[in-house]
Amino acid sequence: MNKYDEKWEERINALLDGDLSNEDAELLKAEASDDRELARAIIEAYQLQKAMDTIHVERAPDSLRKKLKAIPRQQRPAFSFNLLQPRWVTALAAVPLVMISVSLMQPDTPSAAEIAKARQDLALAFTYLDKAGQFTGREIESTIGTTMSQAIAGSVIKNIQSQNETSKEKKV
Repeated sequence: MNKYDEKWEERINALLDGDLSNEDAELLKAEASDDRELARAIIEAYQLQKAMDTIHVERAPDSLRKKLKAIPRQQRPAFSFNLLQPRWVTALAAVPLVMISVSLMQPDTPSAAEIAKARQDLALAFTYLDKAGQFTGREIESTIGTTMSQAIAGSVIKNIQSQNETSKEKKV
């Protein structure tokens, strides 16, 4: 993309977002009346924005939402407590032994059940993404198909009318 195209893109995005002043918007539209590529780019941007506005957002499955909501809770710092209470002094004395025992007994790799659950979660996420991709693909195909059929039908009708007029002129 050259600097000319980047300048267009910035101005078209500003036009769509309503960030251009009336004078700048009119100037851009005037330039588009003289430049077919710019006019095409503006029309495509409007069509893309319209298509994006029609996309329906689907809710994530409840199990996935619960897992995502649990992430901040897992990252919270533990509550503070008074270490000088007798029960905590005894517990703290046992902590090094427990930590060493647990670290020696825990495997370094996740269990087969954890791996299977992770695969299920990934499959669910990919299914969700695939469904969203299919919907988006249908929207794009519909929009492009409509635009192309209108363009082709319009040119065919013009050719038929011009041939019809030519045959009328020959008869007269």
